Amino acid sequence: MNGRTRRKAIRKSRKIRKMTFVILTVLLVLGIATMVLGGQKKSTSVYYDSVRIHAGDTLWGIAQEYKGEHMDTETMIAEIMELNGMQNTAIQAGQSILVPVVQVDQAA
Repeated sequence: MNGRTRRKAIRKSRKIRKMTFVILTVLLVLGIATMVLGGQKKSTSVYYDSVRIHAGDTLWGIAQEYKGEHMDTETMIAEIMELNGMQNTAIQAGQSILVPVVQVDQAA
């Protein structure tokens, strides 16, 4: 092996080692990030609250008050209607309805 071929082989070897180091470093960082972010498990609990309707209350207002952080009002209205067997959104003062309440618990 002459000197030129040897230098080429050494440069190629260094380049391969450098790329291997970069790839392993990226994989290590991604693995640590996954463990940190994925290790925060969340559990959800659903319970039901009985709500007494007062004069002036609307299903829209109740849904906005009780909906989850990542839930839209229309979805909450649909869930309330299904849970209470309602055919329309009409509610009357004195009536009681069940409202689903989602609680997100963050486990350590």
